[in-house]
Amino acid sequence: MHHKNRYTFKALSILFVLFMTWNIYALTGNPEVKSYFFSELMDKNPKTLSKREQLVRLQVLFFRAPHDGKLADALAVGYLEEGRFQDAVNIYLDALRLNGESAPRLVGYGLALVGYEGGMITQEAQNVFQKAADLAPNDFYPRLLLAEALHQAGKSLQAVQFLQNFLDTMPKDFTGRSRIEAMIVQLRDLSN
Repeated sequence: MHHKNRYTFKALSILFVLFMTWNIYALTGNPEVKSYFFSELMDKNPKTLSKREQLVRLQVLFFRAPHDGKLADALAVGYLEEGRFQDAVNIYLDALRLNGESAPRLVGYGLALVGYEGGMITQEAQNVFQKAADLAPNDFYPRLLLAEALHQAGKSLQAVQFLQNFLDTMPKDFTGRSRIEAMIVQLRDLSN
């Protein structure tokens, strides 16, 4: 009988601790999360919100209107900026489905894929960057990423030639010229 009482006491003690913990948490909430009514967040001017609050607001708005392409774009960029790469990949897919392909959207999607892979430019990301380059023939940014993919594959000299070929087709006052030239110098230094 003594053994059974001990068992019952232990079980009740564990349940008591769980019950008390749950009640305390219910009363105080998570100490790391700012507490306010959700409607208050939605009523605030979005420009006055912190990045985290803006992201929460966008999440809710997109959840409420999953066919709104502008919200999908904004949420995807928000996730990418916050380093939430898996979420960014998923929402960029929604944005691409809702809005179609554009060079900036494809670059964002590719960057989310690269971030998810820890900085490695996979074949899928490379294909996305190539599509972006095809859609925007004068945009230097997808080409920088394609050159980085070549460099990661051990083809730094080929990356230099790829960028040089692009530069040769651009006017002298091209806005991205200095970035391309800096990347060429960097790749040459790394290959030596």
